[in-house]
Amino acid sequence: MPNLSPNRGFNWSSSLLLTLALVAPASHAASPVAPFSLDYSLKSEGIPFTVTATRTLKPMQDGLWKMEVQAKNWLGEIRETTLFDWQQCIPESTFYGYYRRGLGRVKEAKLHLDREAGVAASERTDKPTRNYPITDQATDELSVSLALQCSLQAGQRDIKLQVADERSMEAHRYRVVGEEHLNIDGKQVETVKVQRQRGTNSKRQTYMWFAPQHDYLLVQLLQENSDGDHVMTLQSMEGD
Repeated sequence: MPNLSPNRGFNWSSSLLLTLALVAPASHAASPVAPFSLDYSLKSEGIPFTVTATRTLKPMQDGLWKMEVQAKNWLGEIRETTLFDWQQCIPESTFYGYYRRGLGRVKEAKLHLDREAGVAASERTDKPTRNYPITDQATDELSVSLALQCSLQAGQRDIKLQVADERSMEAHRYRVVGEEHLNIDGKQVETVKVQRQRGTNSKRQTYMWFAPQHDYLLVQLLQENSDGDHVMTLQSMEGD
């Protein structure tokens, strides 16, 4: 989730570096998650205002798909972008980009995933390029929510993913831990609550809520960090 405070909080887990034209849907492999453009409200502890972020998924050239999260306010802006190819429920990433501008500073991160070579190349502002090995099913942090949405639609309740970030690839495990009703734009929405399994002693926790009656659309995400809570909540169900 984009965090527009001076310290980067949750990394959606944002920089559009490739401009690709839309092509006919027939040239794409069937997507298990329908394209969308949705607005979410972002709240971070210690910041007395709410930011709106737009989250989109759409087909691109060469059979790839793009998901992007963009947020902007008077402090600056953040964009997160991922390009990937669907393989069943796994968004197999080829590129992840993060861009943050604020307080007179710009930070960027780029992650290129070469599956044929089995290597990811990570570039960050003022940091040397970092290479590390990846598996065929590696996804990225921004695409995790799509993988979970698809897996939940398929009836899975305990989900394992290989997730590449700016530093390395890690095995993530997510589990359904309950059911809750959330108030979204004045309406009660039935959801399943998913938690990343980090261990009981971890000071960082991630929870996501998906709506079964809306194709398991992501309606809320909570990141508990040492600097406080960061929450992203869908503004309206009408746009799904």
